[in-house]
Amino acid sequence: MNPKISFCASSIRPHLWANMYNSLCDNNLDWEMIMVGPYVGSAPGPRFKHIYATVKPAQCYEIAFRNASGELITWTADDSVYSSRAVDTMYRFFKSFNTNKLVTAFRTVEDGRDITEVHRFRGKDMSSPRMAPFGVVDRKLFNELGGYDKRFLCGQSENDVVMRILEIGGSVELCNEAKAIASHLEAHRDGTKFRTDNYHIDRKALEEAWVLDRVIQTKRLSSVQSYENENITTITQGENGGGQW
Repeated sequence: MNPKISFCASSIRPHLWANMYNSLCDNNLDWEMIMVGPYVGSAPGPRFKHIYATVKPAQCYEIAFRNASGELITWTADDSVYSSRAVDTMYRFFKSFNTNKLVTAFRTVEDGRDITEVHRFRGKDMSSPRMAPFGVVDRKLFNELGGYDKRFLCGQSENDVVMRILEIGGSVELCNEAKAIASHLEAHRDGTKFRTDNYHIDRKALEEAWVLDRVIQTKRLSSVQSYENENITTITQGENGGGQW
């Protein structure tokens, strides 16, 4: 298998894996799905990989990226499914720009609402940079830029990556024909609140990297703190700690 896109996520809900996996099975291009986290479940198919890890969600994402073999990688969520032929469509869309300095974004539907346009650095501020909650980037470029910054706990890491690609002259392009459809309200009925409880920590890390005197900067204000490979699946890295899932 020579995957074109690797779908990567942290996950504590193995019962949802098959939903995403099955939604990707109508594509002609090869792909893979990598879930990382502390709970083991049944593999939904041969293109699936689970990596056991007991660290914070953002670090689980980084583990997935480091184990990906796709030409492109995308950060996703285990409560998501994809529209028909999303891999084929997104890959063609990405390659049409003839550059790797690029983030392509799946059109995002969350809990029945298309919220693509409000995913900006400052929410509904349309003048701020577009973010990509389900973004696709070149895997080699992602690694060259240092991957996820270990100061983040669970969210905002992907926004930092988007800003770093903009910093080197890249762009964010929306692929309207490929959708990521998430059911957060249903999936979070189990009471998991790690992301919401720690949002202020992650948002502070993002703002410290990119905002000075309330102005969004085009150059990062601090260097990226990349993860170390040693004990990456068992010991949480970064000064903000780990917290409980």
